Amino acid sequence: MSEKDIPKDPAKLRRDIEETRRELGDTVEALAHKADVPARVKESVNDGVGKAKVKAGEAATRVDQAVTRAAAEAQVAADVVVDKASTAAGQVAEKASVAAGQVADKATAAAGQVADKASVAAGHVAERAAHVVESLPQPVQDKVVLVSEQARRRPVAVLGGLAAAVLLVTWLVRRGR
Repeated sequence: MSEKDIPKDPAKLRRDIEETRRELGDTVEALAHKADVPARVKESVNDGVGKAKVKAGEAATRVDQAVTRAAAEAQVAADVVVDKASTAAGQVAEKASVAAGQVADKATAAAGQVADKASVAAGHVAERAAHVVESLPQPVQDKVVLVSEQARRRPVAVLGGLAAAVLLVTWLVRRGR
């Protein structure tokens, strides 16, 4: 800045100084965040683990819904078969019994297919999480293993921690605007 650029008004000069300090503070804060690689890696891992848990939860919910729906449909079909069998004579009762067996087989097959698909999806999620963890430095891998063991023992505490992390990230994002 040359002498002709320096404001003559002390109040304007103070405002310029304060603005420069704020900008410098923002720059230092941004550089500190970029330099804190372990924290950024941890955030990334936490995001990946959180996403994996959400996907696994969604898959489990879909499986539960499919099984419930299949069971309800099987129950409805079985009820229809039982009603018709009770009103019909021997030959109709025999055919109804065969139909009920087919419905049960189809429901069992459908439930097995849904369970297989859920298992595959869970396997993919587990593989992806394992791949992410394997790509991390050994100390971070050790921490992830420790955190996952703690999560198995105390899932409520983990959910609380994830909620806190989401709130913190949201606050930081909004603060950065």
